[in-house]
Formats: sequence, structure tokens, C-alpha cells
Amino acid sequence: MTKPKNTKRKKGSKTAKKLKQRELQKAVFRLLRENPKKRYNPRQIARKLGIANSKDSIYEALQHLAKAGKAQALEDYKFKLKPRESYRSSTSGQRSGKEGICEGYVDMTRSGAAYIVCERKDHNDVFVSPRNLNTALHGDRVRVQYWYRRSRFGKPEGKIVEVLERASERFIGTLYRVGQKYVVVPDQENIPFDITVASEHLNGAKERDLVVVQITGWEGKRIPVPHGKIVRVLSDLSLNELTMQSIFINNGFELEFPEEVLKEAARIKEEITEADIAARRDMRRVTTFTIDPEDAKDFDDALSVRIMKNGHTEIGIHIADVSHYVKPGSALDKEALKRSTSVYLVDRVLPMLPERLSNELCSLRPHEDKLTFSAVFEFDESQKIVKQWFGRTVIHSDHRFSYEQAQQVMDEGKGVFLKELLLLNKLSKNLRKARFKNGAIAFDTEEVRFRLNEEGVPQEAYVKVRLEAHMLIEEFMLLANKSVAKFIADKGKEKEVPFVYRIHDLPNEEKVVELARFAAELGFEMDLSTPRTIAS
Repeated sequence: MTKPKNTKRKKGSKTAKKLKQRELQKAVFRLLRENPKKRYNPRQIARKLGIANSKDSIYEALQHLAKAGKAQALEDYKFKLKPRESYRSSTSGQRSGKEGICEGYVDMTRSGAAYIVCERKDHNDVFVSPRNLNTALHGDRVRVQYWYRRSRFGKPEGKIVEVLERASERFIGTLYRVGQKYVVVPDQENIPFDITVASEHLNGAKERDLVVVQITGWEGKRIPVPHGKIVRVLSDLSLNELTMQSIFINNGFELEFPEEVLKEAARIKEEITEADIAARRDMRRVTTFTIDPEDAKDFDDALSVRIMKNGHTEIGIHIADVSHYVKPGSALDKEALKRSTSVYLVDRVLPMLPERLSNELCSLRPHEDKLTFSAVFEFDESQKIVKQWFGRTVIHSDHRFSYEQAQQVMDEGKGVFLKELLLLNKLSKNLRKARFKNGAIAFDTEEVRFRLNEEGVPQEAYVKVRLEAHMLIEEFMLLANKSVAKFIADKGKEKEVPFVYRIHDLPNEEKVVELARFAAELGFEMDLSTPRTIAS
């Protein structure tokens, strides 16, 4: 680390700071609270706070505050602090006068009562007694009406007025017979009630079986109790299988896909038509291969290499074109939205899409034509990118490597596609070197993996070895992601383009200063003037 130059700024030269939306809302609310009688429009707020945020972003912050009941919208885009509303108590003076509505998540206790963790960070958790839960379950997102009682030491309590989103409707428990009816006693301590099951809904389960029960309705007015049906019997499973399925179910993940989704997936034709190919860049004759973990079942990305006539190198980074098969509004699309992601455990994966897509149609398996989205880069003789292209393609993978196999070919200097692997590795090293030069930081941490036997029982724990083959893939995926993001951002300067960006925020200034202070005690001086000098 180099010793910093004098980085003190002259008084008055400090540039305006741009706040994130949440920080902006807090700053605006603080300004309104400190000046309760004044009215401000976005331009006045920007000047008062000395910030670089646009008028639109400040107006959005004001709207959020108004929606939360903290600000009051006036004419001419002006806002002021909204006075706290008071309500007359309907319980003979037991309430202190402060009431409201908030949204949050249910944190159930063993007693059957719950606390609602409100989404508003400045709001206390709301206590809800069992009689006021209104069928809400642990983890559900709810809307709660709250008030303050003098007897609760200033803490709010309330009642749930609406369940906005269920965390799960399936639970693991043991089936018992109680008189003429059956009940499932859930394993989870934060589900403090039994679920009644009619005999016609046992699905072959016997008393004391471990089962999965799905809640189908509620009975009773004062304190509703759930009833449901048995959807799976778990008693015959091995301990490992039971443990893994329990992790999924207890966290709200569905083990099976709905019948409608499976049927829709089965109807998709595997054939790639001439019309499909004509609408894409045909790269089937370009050397292409995948590099994945040894136990991978789906191959969702691939690399291609070609030496061009002008002596330049063309590198293609390809990912499966899922959108060709999953159409907006379809059953597959809705199920993928509901699941959001594939879930990985030590010995299995719960896919976001049925295996018909994840392991077949959208898996870039060797010796098969596949439809893909691609980022293609042209490198000159000095390994600089001189051209890039993004779009739909059709590819044909020539080989499937595991990381270990690709590394072995490079280490031993012999094997299939040796020339291509060495070229990719050389380019990836140059890309990595350039990233670090521009301020990237390497967080090299050890990853512990487990070796399992055929029954899925752990036999050994070991530290995953980070190979050059791993870094090769990482580097080209980073290149593709960064280049596509920049391409869309540049397009957005002319016309707004809705897009999801993956962004690593700038480090917290206070923490960086604290790090510099700690480093100085160890004899190192850090230059804090730019992200690049901090990284160096």
C-alpha cells in the first residue's frame, strides 16, 4: 500500500452526495420532523439537504413517506410533516391514543402468540395474541392494525386484518387419532396448534406415521383452527432422505410441480425447426464445450472458441435460452415466478423448472443442438476486446468437461481441446489482471464440501480446491454480465430500458476509515482517495 498524498479537501469544496432511496427517505423525514410547520417541494429539499439526488427520486421518497403516514401531500408538489393521528380508545382509556397500520412478517412463539416484524425499519415489533391472529401462520406476510396500551410499557400490540402472502401451507408432523377424528401435530415449535384431518383425507396414512399435511381451510370464529389433508407419508424414508425433504418443506418449498405445469412441460416439442435456426446466429460449427462440477446434471452455460481469418480470437459465452420454451403468463412461467430460484442442498437440487426443461431442453448437453443467448467477443493480437455482439444463437457442444478434467488437460499439456483451453485460460488471466488493476478485491475464502456415500450419508469433509479452470469460467461469466449490463445502461441513456442489474455497492465510508485506522496501527498506510487505491 502506498502512502496517501494530502487528501484533505478545502472548506466548501465538498461535492454533493447522492443518497440511496432508503437513506433519502430517512433524511427527508428528518428534515420534515425538524421543521414541522414548513412546506417543501423536491427542489427545496435537495437544496436544504445538499444532496445530488434528482427531483424525481426525492418526489418518490416523499410519496413513500406519505403512504407510510409520515408526510402529507399538498398542492404544487409540496409536502409537510403529517401530525400523528389520535384516536379515542374504545376500551375505556386502556389505549394511549396512538394507532396505525403496518405490514410485516409473522414470528410465531410457542405459546401461540406472535410478533409482527414490520417492514418499516423505524417501527417496533407488534405483539398479537392468539385470538387476534386471524389464521396467520409463522412467516406469513400480513397487514396488522396496531395500538399502544399503557400496560405494555410503550410497546404496540394489535390484530391481523389481512394475510397478504402465505409462507407455506404444508407442514411435517405426526398423525394421531383423537376420538373419532385425526390430528397432525406439527414438528415445528412455531406452529403451536394441531391440524384436523378427516378420515377420507388420510391418503393411506396410519396413526403415528410421519406425514406432510396441507392446510385446506379453517373452522371456528373466536380462535379459528385449521383442517387439512395428508399429501405425503414420510415414515418409510431413510433418515437422510427424511432430513433433506424436511428442510425443503419446513422452509416453504414445494417438492413436486403441479400437474398442469408438468403437462405443459411434456407438451413442449424437442425439435429445433429450420425457422428457429433462421432467426438466430448459427454457431454450431464453432468449437464449443461446457465446464461444470463433476456431479452436475444440468449444463446451463458453455464457451466457444474460434480463430478468425484476420488472426483475431472470437470467444462466445452462451447460456440456455429458457425464454424460447417458457412463455409469459404460461403455467411454467407462473410456477417459475413462484419458486424464483433453484434450491441447492448438499446432495440434491430442487429445480425452479421441471426436469424436462432444466435437465433436458435447456441443458447444453454434448452432441446436441441447443438454443442459446450469447455474448460474443473479438480479441485482437494484444488481447484487447475490439468488437462485441449480443443475441440469440444456436450452438452444438462438442464436449463436456468437469473442472478437474479441464484442469488435468491444461496441467499435463495433452488431451481434447488442449489448444482451446490454454487460449481461454490465457485470456482469462489477462481479464483478471485488468480487473484487479481497476480496483477489484479478491476475497479468497475456503469452501468446505462433503463427500457422501450412495445413501447420501456424509463420509468426509474436505476443502474445495480452487482451480484455474474455476477462475477461467468465473472470468468469462463476469465479462459477459458486465458487458451486457453496460450495453443496456448505454441504451438506457437514450430511452429507458427496464433491466435488473447486479451491483456491488461502494464500501461504507466510516468502515473504510476504521479499516485504515486499524491498518495504520499495524504499520500500513492506506490511500483512501479512490476505490482503486483502496484496493491496492
